[in-house]
Amino acid sequence: MLTLNRSAKTSLSIGLAQGLLLWMASVIAEPGMKFALVTAVLVGGINLLLLGDHIRRRGTGWLVLGLTVVMTAISAWVFWEGDDTGRPGNWLPGSWTCFAVVIAYICTAFILSWPTREGLAPRYEDLFRHAWDTVFIVLLGLLLNAVFWALLLLWGSLFKMLGIVALNNLFSSDGFIYIASAMVFALGVNMGRDNDRVIGMLRGILLTLCRVLLPLSALIVIVFTFTLPFTGLAPIWATGYSTTILLCLVAANLFLLNGVFQDGAQSSGYPVWLLRLVDLCLLCLPVLVGLAGYSTWLRIEQYGLTPSRLLAMLLVGVMFAHGLAAVWAVVAPRRPWLEPLRASNPAIALMTVLLLLVIHTPWFSPLQFSAKNQVQRLLEGKTPVESFDADTLRNRMGAPGRLAYETLLAQAEQGQVLTPEARQVLLKRLKEAETGTRRSGERVVEWIGPKVEGSEQFDSPKLSNPACRVEGCVLWAVDLDQDGRDEVLQVSKRTGYAVPEFFKRDAQGSWQRAGSYDSVENAQALIEKIRQGDVKVVKPRYQSLQVEDEILDPRKP
Repeated sequence: MLTLNRSAKTSLSIGLAQGLLLWMASVIAEPGMKFALVTAVLVGGINLLLLGDHIRRRGTGWLVLGLTVVMTAISAWVFWEGDDTGRPGNWLPGSWTCFAVVIAYICTAFILSWPTREGLAPRYEDLFRHAWDTVFIVLLGLLLNAVFWALLLLWGSLFKMLGIVALNNLFSSDGFIYIASAMVFALGVNMGRDNDRVIGMLRGILLTLCRVLLPLSALIVIVFTFTLPFTGLAPIWATGYSTTILLCLVAANLFLLNGVFQDGAQSSGYPVWLLRLVDLCLLCLPVLVGLAGYSTWLRIEQYGLTPSRLLAMLLVGVMFAHGLAAVWAVVAPRRPWLEPLRASNPAIALMTVLLLLVIHTPWFSPLQFSAKNQVQRLLEGKTPVESFDADTLRNRMGAPGRLAYETLLAQAEQGQVLTPEARQVLLKRLKEAETGTRRSGERVVEWIGPKVEGSEQFDSPKLSNPACRVEGCVLWAVDLDQDGRDEVLQVSKRTGYAVPEFFKRDAQGSWQRAGSYDSVENAQALIEKIRQGDVKVVKPRYQSLQVEDEILDPRKP
């Protein structure tokens, strides 16, 4: 007979309470209240499951309560604000959902280490162990849930074959789903928490992989960094996604480094020459982070602030702090290897939590800074009126964006801003954002060079391309087939990849889509080359073959 110890019974009771509260949250219509309750249940409940009996030790319960209250309050505001915008493109809910996981993960490691602390700060050994073990414990709970539901679905399917559908109806009911899932997850967490040997073995496997992969990752960083003086930095700025790649490379190295460093009490197992290779890699990290930050700054200077760019700069700041800490750990005259990381890692982690919490409050929201910056750039002439994105300002920047929109609209109607000609264009764009004209299908196009005959046809939704209704498109008249009559090349203004399309007039004078070119990695760079006159038509080296009515085009090797 299956018997449950006191710890398992307590975990099942917590899981039952979590399931009931999540079921209750599912029927709440108001988003702020719904997700506030979900946050409280998940943050508080999972910490209770992971702590077990340690919740009563040395004021740990108050830390859990404080974290739960703070994150619940922010969730209530974020989702109330998100619902208040009435627009699916609002930035706040998605950002908070992602970073709330990061905040809870970091804070949970500190809370789990609090009962065994020495003095006022948790021990680094405990922080290291809980930071890695918590991931495997939660994954064990999720894995147990997956197996549990697979068996229930099999059970229901077997009885369905006999014409008995009561089990399927029970298993698909909301109450059963929430309660059963929460209780099984709680049981899985309890199993992982009480089986240190299994979790330690999984942790050891992952740390071994880190030790194997760190030299390769370090070599990639070194080779890339020392290649830059020969290639220059222009290819980096031309990609449009350099910040993401560079930060991912830095993050991968920091992750693997901490997997090798562990709690700093044991040897890395590397020979001296390999340690020097890793040290050289760490000295290169601030350079890569600096390049990522400068790349983002160029985007901000060119197009202004957006919430995503502000987040990118925040991430750059965190990575730069880690990079400087790694450099100091290399050059500091201390032993053992990289010992200063024991002090810098916890401090940077807490700083990251504080920053992530602050930017999701009404007082320091990136939406507010972005809306103010976009309007300021317009009034200072940095953003042309023709390309000012009033739709994003009004409908995708929350309450700060709507307030900035209404203020700008009032100033334009009263003649307080811009010249009379520019003011008329601005009013048109502001009215379009209010009525949703652009979102209903109007293409946003810009011509480079002279327009073609019948150019007004490209304003019609019939020549539809989703990118032209969001980021906008550039049109360029050019004779692509060298028959003396211009075709029209269309390139999206989107950042990153784009597929240039070209149009040709038929016998009736109507413009029709004639084909497309291979995708380009950086649409903005292609558009700039067209403006500068650096794009020309060239005759293909290999001609196409015609087999009756079929055309065979040569492919690139």
